[in-house]
Formats: sequence, C-alpha cells, structure tokens
Amino acid sequence: MARKNTGLASRGSRLHLQKLVNGNCEYLNQLVLSCSPSLHEFALAQPVWVSPLAHQNYCEYRDSAFLEILRLSSLKQELSEFWPRLGPSWDALAIVAANNEGHGVLLLEAKSHFRELGNSACACGAKDKSLEKIELRLSTVKSALGVKKDFNWLGDYYQFANRIAHLYWLNTIEQVPTWMVLLYFIGDSEQRGPNTVVEWRTKLNEMKTELGLPEHHSLSNRIIEIFSAVRTT
Repeated sequence: MARKNTGLASRGSRLHLQKLVNGNCEYLNQLVLSCSPSLHEFALAQPVWVSPLAHQNYCEYRDSAFLEILRLSSLKQELSEFWPRLGPSWDALAIVAANNEGHGVLLLEAKSHFRELGNSACACGAKDKSLEKIELRLSTVKSALGVKKDFNWLGDYYQFANRIAHLYWLNTIEQVPTWMVLLYFIGDSEQRGPNTVVEWRTKLNEMKTELGLPEHHSLSNRIIEIFSAVRTT
C-alpha cells in the first residue's frame, strides 16, 4: 500500500511528530533550518509539510505516492528501477521552495526510543530479485559514502540504510535537492526513551560504527539531526 491512513497516534514518536507538524510546524521548521546551513541557504521560504496532516487522517506515504505528494511524479519509473516495491514509509514529508524557482524536499524520520533505531525485527526481509536489487543499490551507496563493502546494511539498522539509499538516489542520481531530517525526541517516559541529547548521540554513534559510516561523507550536509523535547499538551 502506497498510502497509509494511520489516524491520530496514541503514543510514541508518531504522536509527538503529528503534534509538531499540525500544531507547531514553525518550531519544527526553525529546528530544521537552524541545524542545516545548506538548507538555510537553499530555502526561499519555510518548508511546507505535506504529511502527516490531520485533515488527511495523518496519512503517511511510500513508493510512488511519496513522489506524488512531493510533486515528483515524473520520477515514478526511475524509482521502480532503483528500488523494489514496499520501500520506506516516510514519517513526514515537506516541500521547500528554492531561490532558483525550483523546489527541494525533506524526508523526515522520527524516533523517541532506542528500539526504533533498529533490531533484528528491522532487518531486511526481501527475497529473490527484490533482495538482489536492494543489495546492488546498497553496495553502490556504500561505495559512494566510503563504507567498506563488508559492513552489513541488511541487518539491525537496515531501516536507516534504505533511507540513506533513497537520499542518495534523489540527490545524486536524480539531482533533486533533498535533505533527510532525523528527529529524535527527548523525554518520552512512556516509551522509556532517552532524557538527554548525550544519550541519543552515544547510541547514534554506535549505529554509525556498526554501519561503517564515516563522520564526513558526500551526503553529510544533506542529513539533519535534530532533537526536541516531547510536548505534553
């Protein structure tokens, strides 16, 4: 399914994100723009969030549908050639008007506790030709980012790997200005999430080490890590 009508979440990162996008997007935009000089320079105006929106039942998008809502429908065929069906389902998406009259896009993933980052249940479950295509694409991305081929991108942190692959596809292959926003919530006590940025940073460094991802690479300025306390109202 290319569209997923999730409805209002009851807890966790999905709920916290829905509150931000629909109730305090100015704050979210400030966080994103202040943490990315490249996006700040590119943007003519504030990002416009197109999902998850309350009046659309908080719908999330994947595959060709995420391209449609980002006004990139012309790339549907290219996406199908790059990646098999059932690719990433994006937590939030935004369009950014550019100074050169074009537009860029934001792909956002939100987490409120460590279990969402990855575990054995998050490993790649694709088979046969789909798995072959994924392995080929990930190999290309790893090479481009300076990651040694023996690092496993199909295991616990596959979710992060497939999203960085899509970031690479849009930016490098299709030449669409794209940023991936990684939003980490602080203080989600219900989910036993971390209470400090330091805790998140430590865990994120462990993940990057497991993936063999260097501190600086060709997509470094297209990845935006931001941290926000959860909203209690």
